[in-house]
Amino acid sequence: MTAHFKNNLLQSADLIFVLAGRENRKEYGLELFRHGLAPKVLFSVARYEIRRFSQLSLPVPVDLLKVALDVPPPERHFFVLIEGQKVQVEHVRPGRFGTLTEIEALAHWLEDHPKIDSLLIISSETHLCRIRICCQSLLSPSLRIALIAAPDISSKERRFESLTAVLAERMKLLLYWAILGVRIGWLRANHLHRGKGT
Repeated sequence: MTAHFKNNLLQSADLIFVLAGRENRKEYGLELFRHGLAPKVLFSVARYEIRRFSQLSLPVPVDLLKVALDVPPPERHFFVLIEGQKVQVEHVRPGRFGTLTEIEALAHWLEDHPKIDSLLIISSETHLCRIRICCQSLLSPSLRIALIAAPDISSKERRFESLTAVLAERMKLLLYWAILGVRIGWLRANHLHRGKGT
């Protein structure tokens, strides 16, 4: 059984999750949050985004740079939750594979928030397929998930980057298939081994 997925279908959800990366992802997440598509928005903020994040038009002031001062630069990755006028910041331990690390961290976060049944996940269009396979492998099959592509950057930048981005994403997708396939195989083998031992 897998989670229920829909691509680019804007509908109400319990949580908006915005992956780290281009600023347009976070701006779009904020726009959907302001329009009431979810009562909570959770931002993944990587090391090099921290200064820019605090400069966004957030509904609640967040001095993430101040929070990050106590964390060594290579370890700086945070989840920032905004709900109404409340904000919470949690440290996320960076991993070798960024998207995989983010979805793993989201899975752990959701374990502590069991009332969340539906998600809008926002990233770039070329990124959504890799996010899907991570979610299918790591998140609860009972979740309703809509994968949303943030509006593109300018057409001039898009022409320059599109081919390179697509080729790089395909290579990453193959790598992720391999990593997750090995992991799932190991978990199944371990489960069978334990079953035989009982």
